[in-house]
Amino acid sequence: MPNLLRHWPSPRTGLVVGIVGALVVTVLVVLVATVIWRFVPTTPESDVATRLAGERWYAVTFRHTPIGHYQATAGRTDDGDFEFRTVLRFRLEDNAETRIEDRLVFHRRPPHRLLLAEHSSSGDGSQTRVSIAEGTAEVIEAGTSRRTDADSDLELADYLAVESWLARVDRQPGETQTARSVDFDALTITTDHWRIVGAENGEVEIVNESSVETARIHLDAELRPLRMESGDLLTLQRVADENAARIWERGPTLFGVASHRVPVDRAIARPESLSRLVVAVDHEHGDEVHWLSSEGTGLLAAQADPRKAASAADIGQATGATVSFPAGEPRMRDLAKRAVASLDDPGAKANALTMFVHHHLRYRDTAGGRTVFDTVRDRTGDCTEFADLYTTLARATGLPARTVIGLAYQKEFQSFALHAWNEVAIDGFWRSVDPTWGQTSLDATHFALPSGDTLAAITELPHLSFRIVETLY
Repeated sequence: MPNLLRHWPSPRTGLVVGIVGALVVTVLVVLVATVIWRFVPTTPESDVATRLAGERWYAVTFRHTPIGHYQATAGRTDDGDFEFRTVLRFRLEDNAETRIEDRLVFHRRPPHRLLLAEHSSSGDGSQTRVSIAEGTAEVIEAGTSRRTDADSDLELADYLAVESWLARVDRQPGETQTARSVDFDALTITTDHWRIVGAENGEVEIVNESSVETARIHLDAELRPLRMESGDLLTLQRVADENAARIWERGPTLFGVASHRVPVDRAIARPESLSRLVVAVDHEHGDEVHWLSSEGTGLLAAQADPRKAASAADIGQATGATVSFPAGEPRMRDLAKRAVASLDDPGAKANALTMFVHHHLRYRDTAGGRTVFDTVRDRTGDCTEFADLYTTLARATGLPARTVIGLAYQKEFQSFALHAWNEVAIDGFWRSVDPTWGQTSLDATHFALPSGDTLAAITELPHLSFRIVETLY
């Protein structure tokens, strides 16, 4: 009888055979996948996505000050699905960096529906993550996770509608096109309206007419952004590489040494009793301050208990739950119910909420990046966190509300300082309240900064001073 053991593979030989066999199977799988992928039908939007593939770096500047960088990457996943990633990092104050990442994945086969949308933001130890798939969103923040319904009805053709359109038409100024994208705060799909404002040498410039601050994008001949602008202040400029994009890390921060107080020429007596206040605004360099009110050149005016008409569009934007204002969460609804008890009158509810937040929280200067959940957990916060909790609780009770950023008078410093309060819509008008100071009716020493130019106004504060022009009691 032959010695069969002589022909039996040794353990080492068997391992080699096994590895070779596995390698052959892997190669076959890859070849089959490649063949299948190759025969997936192309579409106009998939052609555009292929043209956009690659990695691009942008330097982010505020006016002429570098504050961060932006990285955009487009390509395919291992399964052949279309993938778009962006990373934004910036720092406005010392030791306060913010990082925002987005990722969208669309199916490789037509109609290239959205498979996954992910968003994360972090700063100062706080992090929020949002993941949307198949009509459901998972939101993780302040160490807790919750699931809720979300709109995920988006296809690659919607997302690349503008690029696909520009790739096939004669690019004439005035032409318009819509595109849809994911709103990670509202957990819905939003529609933007874009208009061509310039075209030359194959390049094209478009403007988003849906945004509060004018968003302008300059694209190259391959429809890849060269420059992106938000208003006249924030710019993302494409640069050669990562090193050029990260120049901001080697310079001073925008607000590193800036004071956020504006001195006034004389003390204001009994500010809580003022019915009207007008101040003249002086710039140390004599420059014009463009964000001032229409009271007159160089003037700011405020009155006690201000009321202004609330448009249907504004009320719509100030209603309902978002990631920033989680009014639909059970713990927020319970807290709001505790605050208003059995009150039905909108004005009474607004007042009760003001005093509830005022007494429920303890004032403490905090770093940025905290969520409403952090505020509720710690029962502490600065004026912004008081105001954001009010906005959340008001919406939880059915009252349209929003947070306002502005300047308010501080007697101890004889100056105006950055402050946050609230506006709540009642009977078609915006009514102002200040939960930090416990004011159910605002005094006349609160000047709201323009919502579209808040950051621009803040950067000018160190160069400004006020002169009292008129006081009425």
